[in-house]
Amino acid sequence: MREKIGKFEILRLLGQGAMGKVFLGRDPVLGREVAVKTIRLGSAFGAEATARFEREARAAGSLNHPNVVTVFEFGEDDGLYYMAMEWVEGQDLDVLIRSRQASMVELLELLAQACEGLGYAHERGIVHRDIKPANILVSRGGKRPVAKLMDFGVALVGHSDLTQQGNWLGTVNYMAPEYLDSGTAGPASDIFAMGVILYEIISGGRRPFIGETATSVLTAILRQPPAPFLPEEVQGLNPALLEVVRRALAKAPGQRYPSAESLAAAIRHCVDSPPAETAAPAPAPEEGQTLVVAKNGKGQCMSLRVALRQAGPGCRILVMPGVYRESLVVDKPVEIVGEGGPSEVVIESAKGPCLSLLVPGIRLANLQMQGLCADAAPALLATRGEAMVENCGIVSRSGPALLVAGAGAEPLLRACSLSSGTVGVRVEPRAAVRLEGCLIEHAQGVGVELLPGARAILEDCRISGQEAGGVVVEADARAELTRCRITDSRSVGVLALERGQAALDDCELSGHACAGAHGVAGSTLQLRGCRVSGNAGLGASLLGAGLLTLERCEINENGEPGVLFQQGATAQIKGCKVFDGHSFGVVCGSQGRGVLEGCEIYGNAKTGARVEPGGSLLLVRCDLHDGRDTGILLFEDAEVTLEECVVHRNARGGILLAKDAADPVLRGGNRIQDHLLRTGADGEVVKVTPVK
Repeated sequence: MREKIGKFEILRLLGQGAMGKVFLGRDPVLGREVAVKTIRLGSAFGAEATARFEREARAAGSLNHPNVVTVFEFGEDDGLYYMAMEWVEGQDLDVLIRSRQASMVELLELLAQACEGLGYAHERGIVHRDIKPANILVSRGGKRPVAKLMDFGVALVGHSDLTQQGNWLGTVNYMAPEYLDSGTAGPASDIFAMGVILYEIISGGRRPFIGETATSVLTAILRQPPAPFLPEEVQGLNPALLEVVRRALAKAPGQRYPSAESLAAAIRHCVDSPPAETAAPAPAPEEGQTLVVAKNGKGQCMSLRVALRQAGPGCRILVMPGVYRESLVVDKPVEIVGEGGPSEVVIESAKGPCLSLLVPGIRLANLQMQGLCADAAPALLATRGEAMVENCGIVSRSGPALLVAGAGAEPLLRACSLSSGTVGVRVEPRAAVRLEGCLIEHAQGVGVELLPGARAILEDCRISGQEAGGVVVEADARAELTRCRITDSRSVGVLALERGQAALDDCELSGHACAGAHGVAGSTLQLRGCRVSGNAGLGASLLGAGLLTLERCEINENGEPGVLFQQGATAQIKGCKVFDGHSFGVVCGSQGRGVLEGCEIYGNAKTGARVEPGGSLLLVRCDLHDGRDTGILLFEDAEVTLEECVVHRNARGGILLAKDAADPVLRGGNRIQDHLLRTGADGEVVKVTPVK
């Protein structure tokens, strides 16, 4: 006997068969005991045996479930293929059934656990094809016995071509009729085999289809009903369990249980129900009732998928702490609530959304959704009606954290955190979303993206650290933001594209590389009571025909002009302060039109208000003071009108006129206390007659 195989120290031989041996080994790094299964290269069984061994490693190695034996490592060492897997100290289910060392209730629970592990494999495209009691190990190392499904050596993995259709692999007594008839096995074939084991548990080891030869057994499976139970075998047994056996052993695959998890639920229901009860197994809980999901078996279900199948409309599904690796479709109005904080109940999916919400009236709370797909799938998908999502964490590796798709979809997210490798929240045409008290951070793309015709309402939200901008509003979409903080993107805090509309109330836009808020031709930007500060680029700007409305806003310490509107844009600015900027305060660019009423412009590094050629600016009751350059700069072919304005204490002067610029229009008692300046023909600035 070898002392080592691969890195594993060999302790003793556990058993051997025609193709290889199984040893008890020890992992020298982690110190844990493992089972080391081997097969010799070039054995008499040829390439097919080797291929089966590789397939077992590949199939079982892709599964991580408490009711499946875990494979740790697969490799080759000096002429041996070996597979290191979880060492389960105990007996197999076949021994327990035939020795009668366990009670009926315990055996049924162990079979239900094995069904849960089988259902997990089916979800990942793996059909076992050799389900039998000898391939279900039972560990008694913990507080309760645990069943573990093993030996995936003849499993069908996806579209594997290692065996041809029409060839039988497995153990004949557990083969489903369709497998015997065509050589093609599916998940329903494994469920049939579980039905055979259930029959054996009830009968004490007798099989439902018997014969003196393999041919007669095959004929019985294909043509005959299961052998009837003996009276002593069913005495005191819940009659509903016999119905479970009948359905699991149905000849037609479509008449069996739709999944291994539903078979597990039916078995457990029969165990939990009194013997006199003859109702159908696993009825849906009524409205207001609660289903408990727990990985440790202390709830009605061990998986959310099974709970959703059992739950009726209005049911509450309470999920105990744990990691649930499932991609779930919620197609009925239920509540799914995690016990504890969102970090304690994790729903993780590498295939599609963690949760897809397909109907109105769904509520989610205290869940952590982690989308691990590489194909841009969202972590959470909402497609229809209203849904409530509270206190959840939503994370996607490559797609949106939340995707709202479908006309009429209107989810409400409250106190949730979202992050994504692309987009935090994407809302598709004719859909809507409402976010209250949510945090969106670290998206490589956009925080919130509204596609054409979409709507969004955000209240008390924070959007931070986005690569491509905080909120992007596309054509005919509308975003309403109240008391939101949008900070530190490498682009624009809020961007309204052509015909997009964005309305902000009492919001903060700061730390953006390009602009706090920006709109393009045909868009509408409306800011009330907002603070736009500390942006490396512009404060608020509008380029092209559209409307920029600022009311009671503070715009300060921006690297470029605090307010810019040009090329046909219209600006209405009322009661705002534009101060301490590193550039101009307000710029009315070419073909821009603007009205400033009751505004204060001060402390800017360059001119307080600049009007470029073709621009027109009206200032009413405005105060321009303490600028580090001039109060107003007016170019030729530009217009500026002042009504009841005060211009004072600006470093270079009150108003600077370009060489050919027209004088400003003054109405209604202005106080221009600084000098009036004009650029002469030689480029020098000269003082002209003071304006009164």
